[in-house]
Amino acid sequence: MIKFFRKIRQNLLIENKTGKYLKYAIGEIILVVIGILIALQINNWNDAHNLTNKETSLLIEMKSNLESDLEGLKWDINKNKGLLKANRGVLKSLNDGVYHDSLNLYYTWIKGNTVFIKNTSAFKNLESFGLDIIKNDSLRIKITDLYSTQYEYIRYIEQVRDEKFQFEQIIPQINKHLRLNSENLYQPINFEELSRNNEFKSVIKLNCDLRNYIIITYKDIEKMISELIHAIQLELKDKKR
Repeated sequence: MIKFFRKIRQNLLIENKTGKYLKYAIGEIILVVIGILIALQINNWNDAHNLTNKETSLLIEMKSNLESDLEGLKWDINKNKGLLKANRGVLKSLNDGVYHDSLNLYYTWIKGNTVFIKNTSAFKNLESFGLDIIKNDSLRIKITDLYSTQYEYIRYIEQVRDEKFQFEQIIPQINKHLRLNSENLYQPINFEELSRNNEFKSVIKLNCDLRNYIIITYKDIEKMISELIHAIQLELKDKKR
């Protein structure tokens, strides 16, 4: 097309038709500008299309990560329920002054712990591309809150539980008042004395409160994960339309 206009201009110059030459020259410039604008528009569309595809890929990966987190968190909740039951059983036995060998499993579970293992590969990928790649503002806020705030809070309370309470309170009490039997289970060295030991019972009571708080926290995060998975599903469904 450009060669065609150039030939026309050359002919017009030869024929000394300056006015028509200028019109064709302007027309050629306009065509070039239009071509550039179309190319830029196509390039912008391709970039936007690629970003949308990347956003979709990241959301699919994140949904998979969250589903794995949800299963792990459910296991942690059930485990902590068992640990809470054990500590309450020990406390009731001490308060009632009644002991039998079946309680040894409960005494062994006084110090059991869980650690929430989160999957953050999708979120790290998202951070590397930039959080703004998630166009849905509400969804982006929920994702950021879960990974940057809620997951960090779980890590914090687990750290406090292990470093401050477990090692400074629980383990010293166990070493002082319990021993391992032939079945590798803990049992009281002297149950009658232990049943009168208010310090030991106070630590077990605090342990019960901590277990209960961790369960409540885990359940709150479990609900947030479920809601985020649902929000991602809706977003992915909307992108297919």
